[in-house]
Amino acid sequence: MTADANREGFRVLRSEPALFAMELLWRWSFGLGLLALSFFAYAHLRQAILLSDADQAALNGQDPFTFAATAADLISGALPLLLKAFAQVFGVAAVLWIAAAALGRGIITRILVRRFAADSGLTIAPDAPRWTSFATLMFVRVLMLLILVIGYLGGLLLASLVNGPGQNPLASALIIFASLAASSVLWSYVNWVLSLAPIFVARDALSALGSVVAAIGFVRRGHARLAAIALWNSTLRGVAATVISLAGISTVALHLAFPPWAITVLLVLETLAYFLISDIFLLARLAAYASVAARELILPQSLQVPPDCSGTTMR
Repeated sequence: MTADANREGFRVLRSEPALFAMELLWRWSFGLGLLALSFFAYAHLRQAILLSDADQAALNGQDPFTFAATAADLISGALPLLLKAFAQVFGVAAVLWIAAAALGRGIITRILVRRFAADSGLTIAPDAPRWTSFATLMFVRVLMLLILVIGYLGGLLLASLVNGPGQNPLASALIIFASLAASSVLWSYVNWVLSLAPIFVARDALSALGSVVAAIGFVRRGHARLAAIALWNSTLRGVAATVISLAGISTVALHLAFPPWAITVLLVLETLAYFLISDIFLLARLAAYASVAARELILPQSLQVPPDCSGTTMR
């Protein structure tokens, strides 16, 4: 069934090439906006942070320890300004992502769900934009990044309580890593559920909260199938990343044979190639999830009856 879902996902993408164009439009619009924000923040910080001749010499020197010490001093002195700039960039980027993802992913999800429903002869909720529900889900996905922040800060606090200053720095690093790893696992599950929820907004016309509840039930019922789809997809993306990374290393190794501008162009093209491949696999994964969600509607009701208390299936 997993292989069928993956094939169904790619089949729909081949028959609806406009879907990939829309996926690139909203993802790359956000990416270009984020890139412009980063350049703006860099230009602002570059003008605000003044470097002395000694700092310039240390940063341009060959001694890595001097470079690290100088960079640390500069960052420490400019930390309030850096935090303010980061907060501003993150706030604007979050708004851009919510708007782009709610519009782009909302339209694409509706098309996918309705396509699978039509192919199977199923009746689903009437088509409607439902932008509020899509935007709310994207906002919650951004908000859930706080799980990682809390995990990191919690690790710092726990390390300071268990392993005081001046003691074993390795123990502190391990505590922080363990706390961050645990928060990453929790965030991964929450983000997975929130990424599936738009399917149920489109399929069942549920609210944002109702779609989250439906997505949790969806994961519980078909965890093995959904995890297999995710694993298959991430494995292929990993293979693509490895191949392109090796190509990038080979490109850098040829810096003596080609001019710098040619190397730069090749690296940019290789990076864009990875983004293209990654985007099409992520879209195919969403289509595979939507295929599984559509199949749920055509399962015989008798197969969805839960087991009784004795552990045997009720008939």
